[in-house]
Amino acid sequence: MSSQVGTGGSASSFAVPGYRFLWLTGLLWHIARWMVVFATTYRVNADTGDPLLVQLVGTFFMAPMFVGGVIAGAVSDRLDRHRTVARTLGFLVPLSGLMGLAVAADRAPTGVSYLFVFFVGVGNVVDMTSRRTIAFGLVGGGLITNAAALETIALHGGNMVGSLSGGAVVAAFGVVSVYFGVALVYALAIVVFLVARRLAAPHLAMRAPEPSRRDSTTVGQDLAAGIGLLRSNPTLRQFLMTTVLMNFFYYAFIPLVPAFGQELGVGALLTGLLAAALGLGTMTGAIVIARIQPVRRGLLHIGGSLGAMVMLGVFANMTWYPAALAALFIAGLSGAGFGTTQSALVVSLVDEELRGRALGVLSMAIGALPFGMFSLGLIARQTNPQLALTLSVGTGFVVLLGWQAMRPQLRQLR
Repeated sequence: MSSQVGTGGSASSFAVPGYRFLWLTGLLWHIARWMVVFATTYRVNADTGDPLLVQLVGTFFMAPMFVGGVIAGAVSDRLDRHRTVARTLGFLVPLSGLMGLAVAADRAPTGVSYLFVFFVGVGNVVDMTSRRTIAFGLVGGGLITNAAALETIALHGGNMVGSLSGGAVVAAFGVVSVYFGVALVYALAIVVFLVARRLAAPHLAMRAPEPSRRDSTTVGQDLAAGIGLLRSNPTLRQFLMTTVLMNFFYYAFIPLVPAFGQELGVGALLTGLLAAALGLGTMTGAIVIARIQPVRRGLLHIGGSLGAMVMLGVFANMTWYPAALAALFIAGLSGAGFGTTQSALVVSLVDEELRGRALGVLSMAIGALPFGMFSLGLIARQTNPQLALTLSVGTGFVVLLGWQAMRPQLRQLR
């Protein structure tokens, strides 16, 4: 049976048995983590008013991407990915409940919040290196671009729903309720994932099994092989620089959204809507890309990145809430070109048996984000969030434009 099912339309991958529920698992996972990020940054901003301490929430949340991405990629290529995903979600359910109890009892100082979001970030790495590898292997090469676009829809749809629902819950019931809600979302994700595994099993059984490396290599050798991809694959190395630059200069602002909401004079609900605007824009762009499945993915990747930085600079200087909301939406719309092509291009540049490790290397490149968050927080503490973000995306635009001018072959990637 071919893995390329239903090649037409924006949701072609949903025709592959089990993928629909696997995708829904990812969506729920993203909703939960963005609820956590919004609630925690909102709480730290309200308690301290210090942009650096707010940015540290994002720094700890994204730190596992840098320190654990390649390791998780190697683990993904060795161990049963289905068990890894299920056990990780199973760990996050009680952890979220305990965090809710700690906040309710006023026993969750800022340091505890940082530790909690760090473990949520570990789950994010497992989602990228294990669940996404399952998804791409399930749909097959002919649908990877479509599946990657759908994964971007899930990521940014989760950003939108998680941020908005986080803001709504904080406004209606308080921060404590968010953490209990997150535990319920993680629990639902486990149930959906088990359904996906059952539906996909007959489809996967009819395909050739992947070669096992458990007995032939050690984890250290697998880890070295993952890092070795950067040395042996110059195109992959050059391509990942865009990911590094986008995460350091562009996405680093996300924890500061509550500070921007405060400057714009709005409460928790409208701040949640502001945080959701970027995800809504990216999700809208991803739906379009999933439908047209563009051939010039490299050009879309670079053009979307540059356009997103320009619009984020516009957002940073808006003093009227509706204009700021619109600017963030357009930034997300343009950024969809970057997000939807990122994973698909990475896995297309390596052999199938190395995809888990390649996504681990991608995770490490995304790990530039916590450094960008910390740097932006330092600048915002010395100046203000608006000026800090303007300087960040302005610098990022110039550096990215120069890098792509020196590497024209990246625009030819398909």
